[in-house]
Amino acid sequence: MEQFKTETEFSGEHIALLQNHVLFKGLDADQIRAFLKFAEPYFIELGEGQTVRLNRDLSDYIGLVFSGQVIVFGIDYSGNRLLHNSIGSNQSSGTLFSILDYRGTLVELEGKRRSLMLMINRSKIYSVNEEIAVIQHGILVNMIESQRTMFNDLSCHLYCLCQRTIRDKILKFLHFCVENYRCYEFDIPFSREDLAFYLAVDRASLSRSLSELKSQGIIDFKKNHFTVLSTRYFQYD
Repeated sequence: MEQFKTETEFSGEHIALLQNHVLFKGLDADQIRAFLKFAEPYFIELGEGQTVRLNRDLSDYIGLVFSGQVIVFGIDYSGNRLLHNSIGSNQSSGTLFSILDYRGTLVELEGKRRSLMLMINRSKIYSVNEEIAVIQHGILVNMIESQRTMFNDLSCHLYCLCQRTIRDKILKFLHFCVENYRCYEFDIPFSREDLAFYLAVDRASLSRSLSELKSQGIIDFKKNHFTVLSTRYFQYD
């Protein structure tokens, strides 16, 4: 399957999906088609479990998921993976990521299920074209709002990584989940392996710490479904 291709014609189904995406909020189908014709974006299709690596040639591109769920990994020079984020089309925010924010790091995308993505050159948004200037302005405003949410997600990730112990990393991550979902019972967007990558810890050590928290009556979980049993660490306003 060809993963990278330039699309000039988008189906009505694709346009309908994009209309629900934060980047195109407030734009009608004709406006979206006009922008896509001008932008000539790359179209990426990922099957479940399929990965693709993005090189520096795409460092000036933004990527958006408009169908499915994609995990974003950073790959360092030693080949180690660090999970940056999980991006799903059903999210109202945080669905936009910028390759520039990972400059100098190889980026790998993995489809958690069948996923469709667009890669759009930034210049197609920033460089004003008189015919679609109003459309570009709307997209730019939407992008700024989405980036604000993305930076908040990155800040939460950094707080998790800065914790001294695996236990504290887990508690901090779950605390952010409680605040985000406004609930003490929720599904996290990661498998156990993905969560280990996200927290930069060994998977076996992660599982051991989770089991200890469960045996102490602090949390309960089954696969990626978590329930907070003690609100001592997880109160929200």
